[in-house]
Amino acid sequence: MGPDEGVDPRRAQIVSAATEVFLRFGFKKTSMEDLARAAGLSRQGLYLHFSSKEALFSAAVTALVDSLDAAYRAAFAHPRRDAAGRILGGFEALHGPAIGRANQAEMAELMATAEALVGPLTAQLEARFLTDLAALIAREGLVARARDPELGARALAEHLDAVSCGLKHQRVSLAGYRERMRRALRVVFGL
Repeated sequence: MGPDEGVDPRRAQIVSAATEVFLRFGFKKTSMEDLARAAGLSRQGLYLHFSSKEALFSAAVTALVDSLDAAYRAAFAHPRRDAAGRILGGFEALHGPAIGRANQAEMAELMATAEALVGPLTAQLEARFLTDLAALIAREGLVARARDPELGARALAEHLDAVSCGLKHQRVSLAGYRERMRRALRVVFGL
């Protein structure tokens, strides 16, 4: 059986629609009625697929984490991009969906709810991303190009991630986010 076999397409569409609603309004402000409307269902129809808002949120978080994981890995491995393009692509793949979506309080509420309902999935994703980013930085020889090469690949990865997270919470546009991340790469590595 392939990776997509056995996946109910209607359920996947409901999860996708719910993800957009949760990212826009947060968990607390979203009702089952909102979720049903976004999925093109009645509330009763939605309950046939998901027993509760919490169950749907858990499915949405799990699907989003899987999607973000695959997207940043693909960006890091992109064969036609240079190192800066792969790094920027990875950050955009991981943090881009949250840019301009929710305010800081809503994002904190979403993250706390995700932690409570699905455990450390998002923290594990972030840890994998940092490990993979540090490996990319090391593999591309960027540590030697850094303003402070003594920091090492992991510390440089953590620094860039902190910049990205800060920008994500400033509610900048995606274009503004890209430009500022390019600037961060120029400052850190001269790229």
